[in-house]
Order: sequence, then structure tokens, then C-alpha cells
Amino acid sequence: MSIEHLISYQPQSLRWRRRLIVSVMLLAALAILIRLTTVQVFERQRWLALGEQQYRARIRISGERGIIRDRNGTVLATSVATISFALDPKMARSTRAIVETLARLGLANSEQLMARIAVARDRNFVWLVRGIPLDIAARLDSLGDPGLIRIREMQRAYVLDSLAAQVIGTTDLDGHGIAGIELEYDSLLQGTSGERIMERIGRGRLRPLVSDPGTTDRPGASLELTIDAEVQQLVEQELARSVAQTGAAAGIVVALHPSTGEIIACAQQPAFSHQHRSGADALRLHAITDMYEPGSTFKPIVAAAAIAERRTTPEQLYDGHSGQLRLADGRTITDHEPLGWCTLTDALTHSSNIVFAELATQLGKRTLYRYARDFGFGTRTDIELPGEARGMLKLPRQLDASDVLFMGFGYGVACTPLQLACAYAAIANDGVLMQPSLVRQITSSDGETLYQAQPQRIRRVVSPEVSRMIRTMLRTVVERGTGINAHIEGIPIAGKTGTAQQWVEGSYSKRDYTASFIGMVPADQPELVMVVMLDRPRTDIYGGSTAAPLFRRIIAAMLNIPRLALEYRLGISSGTTSAGRDSVIVPDVRGMTPDEATGIMHSIGLGVEGTHLSNGDIVVEQEPAAGRFLRRGDHVRIRTAPLDTLRALPLVGMAIRTAFALAHAAGSTVEIHGRGRVERCTVFLKRNRYHTILYCR
Repeated sequence: MSIEHLISYQPQSLRWRRRLIVSVMLLAALAILIRLTTVQVFERQRWLALGEQQYRARIRISGERGIIRDRNGTVLATSVATISFALDPKMARSTRAIVETLARLGLANSEQLMARIAVARDRNFVWLVRGIPLDIAARLDSLGDPGLIRIREMQRAYVLDSLAAQVIGTTDLDGHGIAGIELEYDSLLQGTSGERIMERIGRGRLRPLVSDPGTTDRPGASLELTIDAEVQQLVEQELARSVAQTGAAAGIVVALHPSTGEIIACAQQPAFSHQHRSGADALRLHAITDMYEPGSTFKPIVAAAAIAERRTTPEQLYDGHSGQLRLADGRTITDHEPLGWCTLTDALTHSSNIVFAELATQLGKRTLYRYARDFGFGTRTDIELPGEARGMLKLPRQLDASDVLFMGFGYGVACTPLQLACAYAAIANDGVLMQPSLVRQITSSDGETLYQAQPQRIRRVVSPEVSRMIRTMLRTVVERGTGINAHIEGIPIAGKTGTAQQWVEGSYSKRDYTASFIGMVPADQPELVMVVMLDRPRTDIYGGSTAAPLFRRIIAAMLNIPRLALEYRLGISSGTTSAGRDSVIVPDVRGMTPDEATGIMHSIGLGVEGTHLSNGDIVVEQEPAAGRFLRRGDHVRIRTAPLDTLRALPLVGMAIRTAFALAHAAGSTVEIHGRGRVERCTVFLKRNRYHTILYCR
């Protein structure tokens, strides 16, 4: 190739290369432009959402749950501020350190929590723990991990813990009712939820986005119950005492006002503690969910039906067959107290099975069924609680002659303790059956009354004359019959004992019994009807020996509280005084400011003594200790200390949370070994800051 040819060829080659490079650059620019257009226009929302996930979170804000109070305004359930922690696995520096800290504080199981986080690796939000007290939350804050998300939440708090726990019920971690009143009125109590968009700041914390107004949450409605906390407290105390003394497996007490149907107290043993969450079965309200054969407590129902039908009178004579009656099928009806010829009143006074079996036969199955049904057996009371049982009452066509005989003294029919209380309340209320109720009033967060309960009459069962006759007969049961252990000098009480064999594995047990007593006071114009029931007592099987004394102690305790004695007309002039029973449980106020401690004490009728109660201090000691009983009007002595006097704090013997709160409030870091109460503690300076080690047992 000649030199001239090479010279002429080179410019053409360069021009080709330049064109190629320019073309490639143009294509690349076009691709970038197309991609930018796609991202900015067509995929805009997708990329905005992905970006938002890096620094924003959408948080649901639950409305503050409504307050539950008793009939006198005492707060039973409220909401308190707590801290909940979540994790962003993509932002976390040391997930293991966070989990180990939670496990060390006894807030979570490390293996289970790590497994849950592993499953949610692709998510930006995983709940770790919920509802931690503010003092405990500080320990996690000190980790400073950017993946740790701190959220302030309102958690349900039950001020008096186990008091009426099964009636009130409880909530789950999300604040939804799962039992009792909390479940039945959940939609009203939980209010309206809101939503806020939060942005991530230092240490992974979230704060509300200024430009986002969010949706507003509204507090829930508040409920006022018919329960009287003072009556409930003394009933629970006496019931627990009786269950322990008799060796019973369980116990139930239901007290109501017969003319209105308002339930004043409803207690059971074993009790449920909100603090320890002692199991789902302990939350079940046995007074409405469990059925029992009433035994001899059904006899007044049979007597009322027979007198109303003019088949007998209180003075009608019956043959008690000396305590034994052999039936045609070979079975025998036996009386605990053998009777010969006796009046109907005597038969009820000494609880004759034989006389009432014959009386039921005279009535006939249709009449007996009709009156039992009218008194409320076999139908739900429709009380404002979930899970109520219907009871068991056979239809007339299902009853044979033998069934009628045994139904006469309370076998072959089953009812809940509440149904039995309502039936006796009808006798106390001159023959009118009332609708039982637990809620007196519902008030919105704005103070508007949404519901005001009014007494609801269901039906008239028997006439006032028949009711008065039955009450007079029941009074003799207490004054000289099987219920004499319920007698209180100077107080007219009407009532009936019951001792019913339990059906166990296909036959009636010779060991397991239900011992009961149902009383009304005062007998002439009853203001209170109370069912007392002990399940499988071991020291004595008879209701007159176990349940009747419990009834007497409860009424005697109410006599010692003047307000209760007057409100329920129990006979304040009987010579009793207010000494000894007008008591409340002392709460634990250590770790609180003096104002907080004083407010809590005043709310339950106790005063506070102390010197220089500055709100810059915290309560470090109290006398008497928490859990003791004091009479209303008494004072609790408290000692406060400035937050910087850490070495003076009496941490030994305290519950771990209280000790942690005090030490942290004093500006110390805290290290915990073990669980339970503080056995010893060590305080020393570490990098110019106090460090406290708590050794717990």
C-alpha cells in the first residue's frame, strides 16, 4: 500500500470511530433518560415508599382505654404510660446484645426472640417487648442501638389488682378486651385509634413528622359498675379465709340488691392476679359459667310454687317417715335430721328431703317446671358478661315420676350461682324477678352520658303474700334450723342451707359436695341477697357448717362499716362499731414523688405524714409496709430523699422493679443479678457515675 493511500485512509477511520463513540454515548444518555423517566414518573410511588421505609414508620396509635369505676367512683381500671420496644433488623448494630439485655431483665426468652427476629429479617419493624415501665425502659435506652425503636404506649392498669378481677376481666398486649367487662364492652372502652407517620432520629428513636397531622385518636368511654369495691374487698377476704379453713377446692360469693338487680359483689377463689397472670381458667367467672345442682336451696322454690297453687300452707302437716322413705324402685330418700309428723315450716327449717319430694309429686311435673322456669332456672340471666351458661331444666315430657321426686330437693336441675341468687332475689322482692345488672352508667370521653341503667322488671313469679310467707319460713331456718350458724343477734336474717352431692364419673360422689347458703337481710324487707358456695369442702360437707358461717362473717364485717350498714339497712344499732373492719390495703408508693404518693393514698381514704415533702425528692420508705391493712382515716408515714442520695436508699428487701426505679431515678446505672426481691446491693463510682449492682433471690 502506497504512502498516499495510507494518508487518505486515516481520516476516514478516525471519523468512523468518532461516530461510533458518539452513537454509544447518545444511546447511553438515552437509556439513562428513559430510566430516569421510568423512576421519576412511572415508578415514583414505589421508590418513594422504599425510601420512606428507611427513615419513616407508620404507627397505629390506640385511643386511651376508658376508665372503669365502682358505684362510689373508686377507680378499678385505668391506663398508664409505658414504653414498648421494636426492632428494625436492617438498622440494628447488635441484635444479640439487645436480646441478651431483654433476657437479663427477665422481659423475654432470648432463643424465642432470636427466632422471631430471624423470621422477620426482611421487615423493618418487629415487636420485641410491650408495656415496659418507664424506669425499666431506661436500661434499653442506654444501648444506643440505631435499630432499636422506642414507642410510648398506654397500657391497662388494674389499680387494686385482684379485686373483682374476674368481673372486670383483662386485655391483651394490644389493649383489646379478652375477658369480663373488658371484653363485653371492648368497642366502647377502647375508643378510636389514630395513625401517625414517624421519622427516625438518633439512636433509632421515632418522632412525629411535623408536616403530618395524622389521624386523631379518641379516648374510650368510661364505665361505672354496680360493684361496691368496699363490699367486694371484705367478701374476697372472708371467702379466701373460708376456702383455706375448710380445704375447699373453690368458693363463690354473689351479693345483689333484690329490688334493682344490681350486683354489689361477685367474688371467687382461687383468685386471679393481673400482676402474675395466673392462667386463663382463673379468669373464668364461675358464678355465671359453672352449673351446680342446688340441692336443698331449691326447696323454697318448691314451697313457693305449692303455696301459690294453694296445694299447701306453712302449717300443713306432713309425714317425715322418721327420716327414711323407700321408693318402689328400691332407692331410699334419707333425711339428715329424722322427722315424724311436722309442718311444712318445720320441714323447711330442718331441710327434709322426704317432705319436699312428696310436695313436688303433689305439684306435678308441669306445674313444677313452670314455676322453676319462671324463677329463672334453665334460662340465661343475660348479665352483661360473656360466657354465661343456661343451666339445666328438663322439659315436662322429659321428666318421669322419679325425676320429680328428686327435683323436689334440688337434684336433676342445675343452675349457676347467679341464677340461684336471682331466684331468691325474686322472693326478697315480693315475688318480682328483676334483671341482674353490672353496669350503672356509661360516659363518653366528652362527659356525655351514653347509658344510664334503670331497674328492669322481668316478671312476677308469685304474689307478695306468698313471698312474705316464704321469707318467714326461711327466717326460722336461721333462728332454729340448719342455718343457725348464719344467725346474728339483733339482725333478722332469712336463708337456706344446701348440701348437694356432686356427679362424678357417672355417679353421685360420697366425698365431693357443694356446700351453700343463700341469705337475705333484713328478713322483713330485704336489701341484700347473698349466695355463698363452697366447692368440695373437706373439713365438713354441710352448708350449715361451712357456708353459713361465711355468710355470717361477711354480714358482720359489713355491720362494722357504718356506710354499708346504713345503705343496706343491716342494723347499725345492733351494738357493733366501726372498729376493725373499715380497712383498706396499703399500696406501695416507694419510688414516687410525694404528690403522686399523697394522691394515691387520699384516693383510698388514707392520709400521709412526712416532713419536707418536696417534689424534687422521691419516697424511699413507708410505714406500714405495702400490703398491710389500715382503717380509713389512718396515716401512712413516708420518708423522702433527694435523688442524689443514692447510698442512703434502702434497696435491700425491695421488689426488683421498685429498687430499679429508685436507683435509676437517683442517676445510677443498674446491674441486676437474679430475680425476685433484692437480697443485697453494691454501690460504687464508675467513670464518675454511680453504678448499682442488685443481687436478687
